[in-house]
Amino acid sequence: MNCSERLVAISSSQIPQKHLRVQPVLVVVVVVVVVVVVVVVVVVVVVVVSLLLFLLIIIILLFLSFQMSRMTSWMKMEERDPSCNPLDPLYHANCDNGVDESSKKTSNADAPPPPPGYIPPATISAQDVNSFDLVRATQYGMLNRVTELIEAGYDVNRMDHENVSLLHWAAINNRTDIVNYFMSKGAIVDRFGGHLNSTPLHWATRQGHLQMVVQLMSYGADPSLRDGEGCSCIHLSAQFGHTAIVAYLIAKGQDVDMLDKTGMTPLMWAAHRVFGYDPVRLLLTFGASVNKPDKLNGNTSLHWACLSGNHIVIKLLLSKGGDIHAVNLRGDAPLDIAIKMSNGDLVKKLRDMQAAAQAAKQSLVGRLAANKDFRKKMAYVFPFFVIFVIGAIPEISASWAFKVLLFMPCFIVANLIMRWFFDESLSHVIPIAIYFATKFWMSVTWLYYIAPYIESSLFHVIFFMDLALLTYNFYKAWRSDPGYLKSNREDKIKVRALSSGVDV
Repeated sequence: MNCSERLVAISSSQIPQKHLRVQPVLVVVVVVVVVVVVVVVVVVVVVVVSLLLFLLIIIILLFLSFQMSRMTSWMKMEERDPSCNPLDPLYHANCDNGVDESSKKTSNADAPPPPPGYIPPATISAQDVNSFDLVRATQYGMLNRVTELIEAGYDVNRMDHENVSLLHWAAINNRTDIVNYFMSKGAIVDRFGGHLNSTPLHWATRQGHLQMVVQLMSYGADPSLRDGEGCSCIHLSAQFGHTAIVAYLIAKGQDVDMLDKTGMTPLMWAAHRVFGYDPVRLLLTFGASVNKPDKLNGNTSLHWACLSGNHIVIKLLLSKGGDIHAVNLRGDAPLDIAIKMSNGDLVKKLRDMQAAAQAAKQSLVGRLAANKDFRKKMAYVFPFFVIFVIGAIPEISASWAFKVLLFMPCFIVANLIMRWFFDESLSHVIPIAIYFATKFWMSVTWLYYIAPYIESSLFHVIFFMDLALLTYNFYKAWRSDPGYLKSNREDKIKVRALSSGVDV
């Protein structure tokens, strides 16, 4: 052994043995610490990923709910029936033949104040009737008093201090028996009068008295005559929302595209003034021209609907081929009018439609999005895939991080599909499709995941009975007529007073 080997042996023999035994203990401690840290990190990661996945699912569901609410929110608009004199007919009990006895006994404390000089019919005594002049007797429907005064020599065609004939007053108050009497005495049926230089038929049309319109036309009244504002009866009935009168006039041969003094059609008036489906829908059914411009401004019906922000009518007009790019004499398209009216919702809607129309000409997706049948089929199928994806991804054999990443492209694809193919016209389809998809996957889950572990047949019977009852309830709610609420005379007065801005 040489010197160097001897020195190494001596130095090694002098090292304490206890230090040599400490090294394995330290290794074990380090390994345990490392394992604990790794486990803690893994648990934290799993918890965080689980929370993120849960939040992502919640966000997807909220987004789908938000998109559906956006598609249906603009449909929830109150329909208002404009009227030139909304309260007057309701102050007369004889105007409403359908009033029951119980409604007549209710208090009128909440009714709007009557016009000056008004006397409630129930409080009119024989002495009051005998003091009525011919105009007031006509307004209140006192046929005996009217007959007495006419037989005493009063001229039935005489105009009062407002340049209004007796037939005008009978027509606006829907006094059919008095009209028959006046006509038997030689009343002029197409006599012009009043501030608007109108005929009795114009007055009855404004008030929506279909029975009176029919009666006057049976005596030869001409519905094509124009009043002082240049409107014929079909224009008046369209702008005041009297759909039944519009239909009657068309049936009697009035042109559905008749022009008034400014070149406006009934469809233009209805689009501008009536916030409801009819009479616009009726006029379109009878072939009214959607894109015909008026003579004064060059506005189409779509322009007029945009001027008043009439979303319901805009939807109808566009579904019937309304030209969203048409310009008036000032060079304004419907979108320009919506911008000038500061109607943000309408601007967004029209811009989306313009973009969709442009995309339909350039790409396959655009053409599919413009196809109504394809979009409807997509609306029925889409919820089946969405519910499947939400349930299937958490069940795959992969890490939670991968599942979260997999949800991201699914979310993006779902968003694009809803933007491209869904709009408010499908708002009535999507809830039904969601119901069917939910019912389908509920049945699949029961049959393939739950039923194999249930031995008792009673639970299967209960499940399918519940399924049948849910289906029956859905069918009844979907197809049954919900009916309507009856209203008495006082309720009608309140509704019309509120619609006309009168405090009650």
